[in-house]
Amino acid sequence: MRHLEQAESVRRKMISVADHCQEKIHWASSLSCVEILLYIMSEASNFADEKADDSCRDILIVSKGHAALAQYAVMNELGLIGDDFVTQYQKNGSDYPEELIKDKGLHIECSTGSLGLGLPYAVGKAILFKRRGINKKIFCIVGDGECDEGSVWEALMLAGQHKLNNIILVIDFNGLQADGSTDEIIAWNNMQKQIEAFGWQALAVDGHSFEELDKAFESITDKPTAVIAKTIKGKGISFMENDYSWHDRILNKDLLRQAKMEIGL
Repeated sequence: MRHLEQAESVRRKMISVADHCQEKIHWASSLSCVEILLYIMSEASNFADEKADDSCRDILIVSKGHAALAQYAVMNELGLIGDDFVTQYQKNGSDYPEELIKDKGLHIECSTGSLGLGLPYAVGKAILFKRRGINKKIFCIVGDGECDEGSVWEALMLAGQHKLNNIILVIDFNGLQADGSTDEIIAWNNMQKQIEAFGWQALAVDGHSFEELDKAFESITDKPTAVIAKTIKGKGISFMENDYSWHDRILNKDLLRQAKMEIGL
């Protein structure tokens, strides 16, 4: 119940941003990964542990960097950043740009947004940690549309070859990308078997279920693990759900009013 309430709170924080930002926002892509981010930051890792310093803090890389708004809102929910992200999002010179930029103070490991960069970076860090005996976990979130990038599959092959069981990949599998349905652009109907063929353990779960995410993250083996998290693009806002046009769009006053009503603002 606590996690469900937190997810609802995060979505309210995200929609509140529209009162202060009249720019295009990657709404649907951010709304789809709220539960994934909450679970990783609060349960699967020590990311939100105040006692963890950089020498032992697990690493989170959100390769789908256009979901920055979701990361900021989850960090705020967990007490890692202040409420100013609501008013400062996308403002010139603020700490909260539209796409994630490397920021040690916010524990943002690398700049993302140019799709296909996050997983190769994560694999490189995983190799480094293995060679140096550093006991830190690396979590990487990619979008299903992002998996069109060849660099994602190069990284999958390398991680499988080196048996990097210190990396956990989560694929936000919402079935849509900027230009339409993933089935129409590049279909990933056999993604689980394709990833397994590269030497990974691959598990398919409901990406909005904390119980299913928990079971998947507990199933760690001597292989790298990929969690294919089935999600709903635009989750929580009826007119955004399963509509790829909300990938990057302005929320006008009438629709903002409706969105607020739907999430209890």
